[in-house]
Amino acid sequence: MDNERTADVLQVALASYDRKELRVQKNYLEEQNPVLACTCFLNGHKLLQELQQGHNFDIVVLCSQMEDMSSIEFMMELRKLEHKPLLMLFDEGRRKNSSALRMEDSGSCCCVERMELKNLLRELYRMPGQQWQRTEQQCQQLYHSWGIRIPDINCSYLTSAVGVVYGTSQKLAIRKEILQAVSEQYGVSVSAVDSGIRRMIDQLEAKPAEGRTQFKAESGFEAEKPTTGKLIYAIKRYLIQQKSRE
Repeated sequence: MDNERTADVLQVALASYDRKELRVQKNYLEEQNPVLACTCFLNGHKLLQELQQGHNFDIVVLCSQMEDMSSIEFMMELRKLEHKPLLMLFDEGRRKNSSALRMEDSGSCCCVERMELKNLLRELYRMPGQQWQRTEQQCQQLYHSWGIRIPDINCSYLTSAVGVVYGTSQKLAIRKEILQAVSEQYGVSVSAVDSGIRRMIDQLEAKPAEGRTQFKAESGFEAEKPTTGKLIYAIKRYLIQQKSRE
């Protein structure tokens, strides 16, 4: 995407025999969330070789069978690897073989209920152990210092928006790119996400806690109410600063 991506970008391997399907999925996922970096594989043996040689894919999305092996054959080979990524597959494949069920029970496999790109994107947001979970923890600590009780859906919207911008230095469009991605994740409208974050900002401005006042001063908008976009990027800068101190 650009040379300022962080090391926490989620590396996704997309696997299918269908070249067009892979291209559409890759374009959609990377456009919706710049934190995702997708590599396409038509050949199962090639993907297994990459994994054996230490390519650190976080997730393998098995879209269908591949040119050289079925989805069942690929999963059986994947199970043999000492270090393997999380496997994600669509519900149809899960129902058709017990290998997927065993992997799902062990926590090394999960299923997308319907073969729609927005559902795939939503599941990728939920992946454990990736950057946005760490982001969520740090954001919750920040919100707590602002006097907000967690869980709070508007805080969740804001955290997800920060996760979208975290992995790129490009300036993304607030509604079309950032809030749209969040709306896809939660299954609500862009307006609902925007109004939720704005409502949270209004509440914070009405009762400013010490932690909130300090954050505003350090972010450069001490004397003004931040817009949704300003707040998202201010939290991104805060997280990057926190990471640099570790």
